[in-house]
Amino acid sequence: MNAQLETLTAVRTDLAAIFVSLELSRSTWLITSLSPGNGEKMSKHAVSAGDAAGLLDRFVQLQEKARSRAGKQFPIVTFRKPGLMAFGSTVY
Repeated sequence: MNAQLETLTAVRTDLAAIFVSLELSRSTWLITSLSPGNGEKMSKHAVSAGDAAGLLDRFVQLQEKARSRAGKQFPIVTFRKPGLMAFGSTVY
């Protein structure tokens, strides 16, 4: 039973996508990501609130880093933490 619980709670890094969590406030958008080929290490980055170009640029940077590590392109799956705006969940 314990082995099954460990399997269910472990972070999966073999899903062939870049997972991005967005925490949006009135002043800052916090971008937390987990990329293939980066183990289970989360990265954090922030852009000014409303900086959609900065957010999309960060997505491009994440894809380029993952592509350089793994030699292929990965989609981005976003999740929004509860907060100011509703982005929902999206695949780019």
